[in-house]
Amino acid sequence: MKKKLFLCVCVVMLLSACGNSAVNTNSATETPTQIQTEVSTELSTEIPTSAQLQNGTYSIEVQSSSSMFKIVDCELTITDEKMSAVMTLSGKGYEKLFMGTSQQAEKSDETEYIFFKENADGQYTYTVPVEKLDTEIDCCAFSSKKQKWYDRKLVFQSATATKKDS
Repeated sequence: MKKKLFLCVCVVMLLSACGNSAVNTNSATETPTQIQTEVSTELSTEIPTSAQLQNGTYSIEVQSSSSMFKIVDCELTITDEKMSAVMTLSGKGYEKLFMGTSQQAEKSDETEYIFFKENADGQYTYTVPVEKLDTEIDCCAFSSKKQKWYDRKLVFQSATATKKDS
């Protein structure tokens, strides 16, 4: 949330600065659309979008719709054919995940479930397919304690992607 607020403040400041410089230095014939295009171009070079991410491995933040499903680390891998992510959760309360809704999970075969693996630090990790960045994706998690599916929404945020050294 703090990053979004900071990003919004930066965009407003950038828009204000570009607007002022356009008034002071550009000819009177320049249209607002031209100024907006220049600002959009400047912004797009600073903030990566899913289209700008190339094949490789990235550290990326994932927004979750639930505080009970906190993702503390995520590594996104992009290849020509697909994207996948290894998400590390803050706790050990979920036995498995399903990329879809809880209703779909209940009707699915167990081979479609994504079971956790423990990393070297004993944290639960899940390797999930990622269809799109910057878009809500349905995911549900099966509570080990309650033996119940819980619906979640995940957003893999391309603006936070940082390429990892190969």
